[in-house]
Amino acid sequence: MKRTIAGAAIALAACLALPASAAPTPQQQNGIGYVNGGVGQDEQDAMRAMRADYNLLLTFATRQSGAYRSDVQLDIMDARGATLLSVPNTGPMFYARLAPGTYRISAAAEGKTFKRTVKVGTAPRELTLHWQNDTPDDPHPEQ
Repeated sequence: MKRTIAGAAIALAACLALPASAAPTPQQQNGIGYVNGGVGQDEQDAMRAMRADYNLLLTFATRQSGAYRSDVQLDIMDARGATLLSVPNTGPMFYARLAPGTYRISAAAEGKTFKRTVKVGTAPRELTLHWQNDTPDDPHPEQ
């Protein structure tokens, strides 16, 4: 009996010593919910599990190597140009819950800024920005 209790105590202590969930904490800015993260496999899995709760799904990467980026200054503006979200050090995955509409995304890293116009509805909209071999400005905004 003493071994069982001692074993259970050791197992409980080991469980308590494990790090908390790798899930990034949802945040809010100007009433818009978002989550930022994806550094490491556990965090990526946690982000993917949350994707159904968000309708804009951004991923930042490097085209040649495929490596994710986590140093992106992200700004999301409404159709009139008013900044709704401004989040430093985003990535490699960023999910936001926006009202359906048209938005302008500005994502900057390494002195290169991508600007994209996206229409967001109720269904998830995915967009991946690559920092090598990509055009910084979108000459054909999405319809």
